[in-house]
Amino acid sequence: MKAARTETHVGNGTAVPYVRVIGKAVAALDAFLDGSAELTSTELARRLGMSRSTVHRLLTTMERHRLVDRTETGAYGLGIHLFRLGSAVPVRALLGRLAEPALSALAERFAVSTYLSVRDGERALCIARIDRGPVKTTTYQVGETLSLHLGAGPNILLSELPAAELDRILERPLLAMTPRTTVDPGAIRSRLAMIRETGLAYAPDDVEVGLAAMGVPVRDRAGELVAAVSVVALTPWFSGEHYAAIATGLRETAAAVEAELGPKAVSA
Repeated sequence: MKAARTETHVGNGTAVPYVRVIGKAVAALDAFLDGSAELTSTELARRLGMSRSTVHRLLTTMERHRLVDRTETGAYGLGIHLFRLGSAVPVRALLGRLAEPALSALAERFAVSTYLSVRDGERALCIARIDRGPVKTTTYQVGETLSLHLGAGPNILLSELPAAELDRILERPLLAMTPRTTVDPGAIRSRLAMIRETGLAYAPDDVEVGLAAMGVPVRDRAGELVAAVSVVALTPWFSGEHYAAIATGLRETAAAVEAELGPKAVSA
């Protein structure tokens, strides 16, 4: 049996082995990311710039392992084994790892703390945090949660809850972590309406007096909210030109994370 051909690629300044045939197989699977439900071997060969014989060997091997399946038309579609592999991925941990480079760049650019939050029931869960600023709050570490009415990232997640779920949350007594925490249901609804209109949340002194947070949504390929990117810094820091600059930086960061999740679906 022939050994797989390898090349040496340089990554992070270090030479690492690269198995070409695996790279070709991944490229073949990636060809389906444009939304094609099925592709013929001829079409795959054309898209990949490979010979038909090479693509045929790839498809035959991947079909054996159910990475692709033959369709009724004789073309190929993505196989059930990919679904099984995907189901085994710890999505939250993966999302946090995907976001870390963009979060780090934002934190270093503005010397702030950056966060990635996802919804966990009726709370927000911190799945990634990068500290690069002079102020490092002990609140909301990775793995910790906050009520959805507290802070910018949680507010983003709260803003897109179904009306019945939002009503249920706002009917209960809400925790005030500081004298300035917004707990009045009417005021919270007004804040959420502004978030839905602008795509931006700003929460001064909600969790700690003297600290403010700003956040934006992160959406998946279908446009559904999957997370929130936010920053925390001293409240006075958000005044003037910093407010607009950090809002732009947050949106750029969210776009970078979204790009890691794959291209957006295109409406017909």
